[in-house]
Amino acid sequence: MKPGYFSLVLHAHLPYVRHEEKHRLEERWVYEAISETYIPILWQVDRLKRPLHWTVSISPPVVEMLADPLIQDRYAEHLDEMLDLIALELSEGRTDAETATLQFYKQRYQDLKNTFLHWNKNLNEAFRTYREAGYIDMVTCTATHGFNPHLFTEQAARAEIRTGLNCFERHYGFRPTGIWLPECAYTPGVDRILYEEGVRYTFVDEHALLEADPTPDKGIGAPVYSPHGVALFPRDQIISGKIWSSMIGYPGHPDYREFYRDLAYDRDWDYIQSFMHPEGIRFDTGLKMHRITGDTDQKDFYVRDWAEHQIENHAMDFAKTLESHLEAHGAQTFPPFLVTAPFDAELFGHWWFEGPEFLGKVAERLVEFGIETITPAMFLERHFKDLQTVHVSMNTWGRKGYGEVWINERNEWMLRHLHMMEMQLVKDVADYRGKSDLTNRALKQLIRHYVLAVSSDWAFILDGQTTAQYAAERFREHTRLFAELETALYQDELSDQLLNEHFAAYPFLQDDDIDIDSFLSPHDYYVTTEREQEKPAILLLTPEYHGHIVGGLGKRVVDEVEARANEGEIVYVLTPYHDELPAYERHGNIHVYRVSPTSTFLEHVMNQVATQNIAYVKLVHELAKRISFKVVHHFDWMTIPAARELAQSLSLPLYSTMLSFEATRNPHGHGGLFDAIHRIENSVFPEAECVYVGEEISIHDLKQWYKVSENVNTCLPLESSPYGQKPMKKNVK
Repeated sequence: MKPGYFSLVLHAHLPYVRHEEKHRLEERWVYEAISETYIPILWQVDRLKRPLHWTVSISPPVVEMLADPLIQDRYAEHLDEMLDLIALELSEGRTDAETATLQFYKQRYQDLKNTFLHWNKNLNEAFRTYREAGYIDMVTCTATHGFNPHLFTEQAARAEIRTGLNCFERHYGFRPTGIWLPECAYTPGVDRILYEEGVRYTFVDEHALLEADPTPDKGIGAPVYSPHGVALFPRDQIISGKIWSSMIGYPGHPDYREFYRDLAYDRDWDYIQSFMHPEGIRFDTGLKMHRITGDTDQKDFYVRDWAEHQIENHAMDFAKTLESHLEAHGAQTFPPFLVTAPFDAELFGHWWFEGPEFLGKVAERLVEFGIETITPAMFLERHFKDLQTVHVSMNTWGRKGYGEVWINERNEWMLRHLHMMEMQLVKDVADYRGKSDLTNRALKQLIRHYVLAVSSDWAFILDGQTTAQYAAERFREHTRLFAELETALYQDELSDQLLNEHFAAYPFLQDDDIDIDSFLSPHDYYVTTEREQEKPAILLLTPEYHGHIVGGLGKRVVDEVEARANEGEIVYVLTPYHDELPAYERHGNIHVYRVSPTSTFLEHVMNQVATQNIAYVKLVHELAKRISFKVVHHFDWMTIPAARELAQSLSLPLYSTMLSFEATRNPHGHGGLFDAIHRIENSVFPEAECVYVGEEISIHDLKQWYKVSENVNTCLPLESSPYGQKPMKKNVK
């Protein structure tokens, strides 16, 4: 065996284009994908009949459409129509070159029909069978291919991921540990949701790792762990480019089939019209009679033998290129060098007609060359201890590597509607969850409308301006249906008939796939599903509670919180938002909220402090509608403004812990910032029940700089509650 591994990943995805009415042109996208990509790939898997270690990602819209009896029957009719057209063509006395190609198509379409019927018209059965035989591995995608960097709420990201996994599990009988993030789009924090949902690996473009912090020691020669422990497998662009690149890739060879020229446009209308749209619209039949020929508008007829010859040549060239690439990195160990090559599955067959056969031939050549293929799951089993953890920024495999395709002047208008729908869902679920079976069904239908609207396909199509009108209409229709149903929910006008009508419009996903709770905010989830009657809680504000204790303040805060929680107190900790840590988490009696400031970054430190304190106050007033607090305790000067305001407005006793003061840190300080901090620190003494100061601070010296009264004490040992035995005021609701 050669050193290193090769991993092939094929991602099958189409937008959900199932329509009840017949002759929708968009439904032909499914027919083309089945005829040119899905069945031809299955043919190669069946022909080789051995573990190929290909990973096939199949998205929920594709899974659902392959399982849909309406689409299955229409596709079978489509195959019969194609065979009729081919028979008509052969009866017309075409040239020898045309006849040879038509004979090739005649056999091919008969094979397509035989395969389709063999699997009872449901290709999910075929993929599932080959996966269970160990020939391929399978993963899935998010519910509707939503572009996660543009999702506004954590709940929407979780709903897309969880719903996609649920749908796949219902059809395939297992829950995959890998997932294809739409457009290979990674966002810091999405890895935490993936990990919590049981996902252990995904795929990113190579620049994600090359620009990571720190840059991985193995470059793109190995996956890395994200901060939350999800393995990120990078696309190797040098190897992948041999296939997808329009400049250096194989698909552009003159002997391969021409994609853009179709028989429908070479025949008179009177002849071809019975195979075209009833409204007189020409569309591609799928019979493409010419080869690429070269950089010319004059196309020669397709010669199947020549194409098969090139498949052999290119499979050999690819194997040699891969061999050289692996040998160049042969010295890499722990783990050995890995080439990950992820592609859209539809590249093979649909765009590159001979692509599936190329993959099959490559699989044969790799065995001859002694190159080991491996799935990401197998790689992690062998080398999970050898991966480095890095921070990866937002990135995609789209144009220029980021989000330009999915937000630009052609599609940006969609985003505000999607964000509004997300926020409405969070509110609606919190308000109506569990009120009745009918409201629960309505909430699931609202989520169904939302996920159908959030598909990245609509923004992608608008960017490319191919079938832009359809994409815009579909998006508007889902937002309209969402608003219509939400109005019925608010006005208590729900009915089984209304919900049935909404589902019938786009019967995507079963209700069991959709988990209403995924749209609960973390705290609402706790309140509605886990919380028992709580006693009044301690509200604690601190500038540090990161989980990574750096200095004395952070350690004192954590120790104080844990000491009180161990005594049985309920403690709510509010601290600034920290990148990649959850906005909310609970550990027993401790609730931690990481709070984002109310505005974007402001240069002056006092403005930053102000916006952070405003955010604290706003959140606590929301929490106080459901939580009874008995004391507010703050740490350090940066939290004094919010702590004072909350103590006054909620009639709570105020406690302060100041391990240092500006005057003790900087005894010779002066100037505007010094004075501002000094003034804020001074403001706590007259209002706090007690101010606890660090052991190294002399209270006597402190009196030189501050208006200290008798309420100042040195910090108590942790086993002593700082709140004493005095009865406390409570904001009991």
